[in-house]
Amino acid sequence: MRKTLLTFTLIFICACATTTTQVPEWKETAFRDIENYKKSFLTGKQNAADVQFNRAREAIASGNNLNLLAKLYLTKYALQRAALEDFNDGEFLRINRLHPVSANLAYYNFLMGSVNAKDANFLPDQYAGLIKPLRNKDAAKGLEELLAIDDPLSRLIACGVWVKHAPYDDYILKLGVNTAAEQGWKKPLWAYLNALQKYYFQTGETAKANEAKEWLELLKR
Repeated sequence: MRKTLLTFTLIFICACATTTTQVPEWKETAFRDIENYKKSFLTGKQNAADVQFNRAREAIASGNNLNLLAKLYLTKYALQRAALEDFNDGEFLRINRLHPVSANLAYYNFLMGSVNAKDANFLPDQYAGLIKPLRNKDAAKGLEELLAIDDPLSRLIACGVWVKHAPYDDYILKLGVNTAAEQGWKKPLWAYLNALQKYYFQTGETAKANEAKEWLELLKR
């Protein structure tokens, strides 16, 4: 079964839902706000995203569950990576010191581009094929594995990890552009178009760079 970021962050809701036990309100609140946070972030509504993230954090904190709190921060970092942003990992590292979870650490290492063979056993299935080419910095094989990821958000996260930590070409950047565009995710779309423009300038392809710049300017109007 394909594992997505949704499964990674919200599995706790399914775990507690039975015919005799009602899901606690804090978990329902966290579920709702995490989903809204993801949508707001990806569509460029940063103020709303900040509010929704903080509400989700408060809800999870009220349940005293450090594992889920770690997953919330990993969700935040994954979205930032999908938009080619850097992130401050201090909160996750603090949580991980107090309550280490192998799956959480493996996902964090993946986002940092430093996956090892041990981590591979704990990563979501869709990233398994990417580990070897990422370690070998093999852009051609990396593109092949990125194209094989069906879930758009997982693919975009993986593209972000690759662009941040391994050699890339315009095919990988265009994959990021197309994936974001198909979903209407403005924030990563602009980020990948900007990266594509810089790539063409660096490779001396001035006409393509100017085209990417003009395209981005038209979208931002």
